[in-house]
Amino acid sequence: MASLFDAISMAKRSLIAQQWAMTTTGHNIANANTPGYTRQRAELSAFQPALEIPGGFIGMGVNVDEITRLRNRYIDRQVLEEQQNQSFLSFEDGALSQVETILGETSGYGISGVLDEFWSAWSDLSNDPENSSARVALQQKGSELCQGLNNKYDDLQNMQKELDGQLSGFVGQINQKTSQIAALNQTISDQISQGMTPNDLMDQRDTLIDELSGLVNVTVQDESDGTISVRVGGEILVYRDSAQQLQLKDIPGTAGKFHSVIWSANGNEVSFQSGQVAALLLVRDQTIPELMSGLDQFALGLVSNINSIHSAGYGLDGSTGINFFSINSTGAADIALSTEVAQDAGNIAASADGSPGNGDIALQIFNLQNSLVMSQGTQSLNGYYAGLAADVGALKQTSENELAQSEVTLQQLSNWKASAESVSLDEEMANLVKFQQAYTAVAKFLATTDEMLTTLLNLE
Repeated sequence: MASLFDAISMAKRSLIAQQWAMTTTGHNIANANTPGYTRQRAELSAFQPALEIPGGFIGMGVNVDEITRLRNRYIDRQVLEEQQNQSFLSFEDGALSQVETILGETSGYGISGVLDEFWSAWSDLSNDPENSSARVALQQKGSELCQGLNNKYDDLQNMQKELDGQLSGFVGQINQKTSQIAALNQTISDQISQGMTPNDLMDQRDTLIDELSGLVNVTVQDESDGTISVRVGGEILVYRDSAQQLQLKDIPGTAGKFHSVIWSANGNEVSFQSGQVAALLLVRDQTIPELMSGLDQFALGLVSNINSIHSAGYGLDGSTGINFFSINSTGAADIALSTEVAQDAGNIAASADGSPGNGDIALQIFNLQNSLVMSQGTQSLNGYYAGLAADVGALKQTSENELAQSEVTLQQLSNWKASAESVSLDEEMANLVKFQQAYTAVAKFLATTDEMLTTLLNLE
């Protein structure tokens, strides 16, 4: 049967419940600017069991069931996926900007300008084959063209090496974060088994997941014991308190210059689809090699087509059978003038019949710039190189557009996430007033009950 002592017990529980609700509100306010913090809420419910009285049951106040984090897993997954995509595109865009800088076409320091001057020098020589200044100018432009291709190729190789060096750093970050996630899994599981609610530790774990998603394509699954499992490309990266490490492996044929990423447990290569690591591997293993191969084909096209015409012509002294470019050239990396041309501009063949004043060979080589001698007779030398530069520009433009779109999408998703999970100071201040008033009202109820009990005890 209900008594005044029951009323005092109810008031005590209610005061404690409102106090915990106020404390939770204060914790939210204190962490309003803490990165990764998720708003928490005291879940209040009517105390059970109710007290039986004549005619039925009467409630006995309120109880705090738990302090919950207001996480929206659906939005979390969407944000996680878009973060991976945005990180991939951001890294790719930055790398392509570096490739564009190496080519130098957008800044006016590319091969195209040197190539135009090279052809123009052949035109000048065809008009005045005996002019030593024209010959020296052509010799210099040929050397500049070779050196330009050498430098571009070398810079691209160096960029590949730099990217491979970054890969080591990324793998180190991944291993560090997964180890931290596994450690937090263990602590969280232990605390939950003891009846605790480690919300702040869960926030720390989610922050690590967010950081990890910028590096690799991760999928996250909640486990029944409060831990999470993390997968990359279908393989388990973190499961409860254990984390599988990644490591680098030399790629065969690269003499230790480049590396792949493998699972330390089984040696299988890791499958990356998004995140910075996937973008790095795409640029290192596809974008740059394709461009380098294109430069090689262009250089070999120059060597074979110009040499075939040049070797049939005559120099100033009547010598013939001389190549303009070295026949030892294997591509853009080592294209060079032939020894004869490099040592003496007089060995440049301009004449088709051996007479010093004839410039037909020089004219044929000048006209070569527009001849369809590349890509199985579908492109000219100029067109082929312009196509290489245009392909990089198109990739860069596509990357920029996709990155801009991804940033808008991620911002919208982040706003939804913030609305659902982040602290709103206006809302927390309203809650603070609400819980304060409830606390004051319960305190008044307790004071009134105490007066009634005192009156009862003073009766004789």
